[in-house]
Amino acid sequence: MLVMSRVPRKTSRAYSQSIGGRKSNLRSTSIQCYLWPILNCHFFSILNESGTYFFILSCISAHLPKTEASHWEDVIVELKRIPGIIEGHNIDTTLYTESNAHPSCKITMMRCFLLELHVISYECNNTQLHQTVENIVVLANNELSSNRNIKESGCKECEELEEKNVKEFLQSFIRIVQLFIGTS
Repeated sequence: MLVMSRVPRKTSRAYSQSIGGRKSNLRSTSIQCYLWPILNCHFFSILNESGTYFFILSCISAHLPKTEASHWEDVIVELKRIPGIIEGHNIDTTLYTESNAHPSCKITMMRCFLLELHVISYECNNTQLHQTVENIVVLANNELSSNRNIKESGCKECEELEEKNVKEFLQSFIRIVQLFIGTS
């Protein structure tokens, strides 16, 4: 007679970390653990094979990365809020502004506009304006993140651009954003 003894195994705790003085034991699970009971239930015995495949593909597609809509329209909305916010403040600063940017330089120009936008926030010293500027910068940088490594040649440096008042700066900024909307 063959007797097999079972040796107790040490249990490993995956992803064990201390959170606020107590240990959290999160275990990794795979989708198969969840699909097995569902696929063996009575509901799937009455479905044909194509229904089962459809269900499995639906579960898999639920975990695929989602594409998000462009945020450029939100940038325009935020830019249009700025004149109302700075209306009562006397801002007489001039900003480097590109009036007619070439489409091949739009990323470079957008980076210049975003840098100059901080000047408006600094000059006005208004919390609401500061938040609006931060919203614009975050939204625009999120959209530009896929173009981070693109180097455009033959474009003017920010300091080479013409200096204009805040109103003209914002109008030109909106035109640059509209270039991005036209290509997305």
